[in-house]
Amino acid sequence: MTASFSGLLESRILTCGNPVCLGMDPVLKLIPLEGSPEEKIKRFYSEILEECLRRGTTPAVVKPNSAYYECVSIQAMQVLADLIKNYTAAGIPAILDAKRGDIGKSSAAYADAAFRIYGADAVTVNPWMGKDSVEPFYNHPSKKGIYVLLRTSNPGAADFQDLPAEHGQRAFYSVAQKIIDWDTSHNIGAVVGATHPEELEAITRFFAEKDHEIPFLIPGVSIPGVPGGQGGDARTVLEAIRRGGGKRKFHVLNSSSGLNFAWQLQNRPEKFASACVDALARLSDSLA
Repeated sequence: MTASFSGLLESRILTCGNPVCLGMDPVLKLIPLEGSPEEKIKRFYSEILEECLRRGTTPAVVKPNSAYYECVSIQAMQVLADLIKNYTAAGIPAILDAKRGDIGKSSAAYADAAFRIYGADAVTVNPWMGKDSVEPFYNHPSKKGIYVLLRTSNPGAADFQDLPAEHGQRAFYSVAQKIIDWDTSHNIGAVVGATHPEELEAITRFFAEKDHEIPFLIPGVSIPGVPGGQGGDARTVLEAIRRGGGKRKFHVLNSSSGLNFAWQLQNRPEKFASACVDALARLSDSLA
């Protein structure tokens, strides 16, 4: 039995042979199937899973964003739970991208929902309210993983993350230090954007120099020739981590639209599942 979420990630990446995270963010107008919205979503991701297993090409993890399901219907939230169950049953860990964070009792309820109701292996957490809002996640009885928002790549990130803090560092480094303080069981990772490799290198060095590497969830990775992504080159991202002194192979690189809707490249919607797995294979091969 794997003792920690960090260990689970290392084992999984070694087993599947790639660090790719498949973002499962359904956009109904881009799902080329008939039926109700809930039926379309479930069939879309079920057929992608079947194709992955048939070809022996699977992502290291998957990351459904709960907002894309919540905005469809109450029933779509059940579809989300069903998909998490199916992917984890196939040996693919699931990160619930929900960016939770509230006062202690509310965070405890959110953690229970993520880990017990949805059955996720990890959940994304907003640390803005401090330790008592994060602790219910990393101390949940399930001992599952959490990814703390550390350095995001959205335009508004600079509003708070770049504010000056102690020792002349920017505020997000204060969050980084808190992650180290909290991570006594090696179940905490961090969300770090892919679009600024030099910054990713510096963040990696911050943890490496303190002899406390943590796993990164890195959104914004692009696949050459495939629509989607925020422009972060996957190989450049891994090289930045290596230059920063990162030794452990437990970081995952997320692509959502670039994998989900790769069928647009050849405009063959009927081949959506095989196109997704083709793109996954290309991304994996580019990192070999």
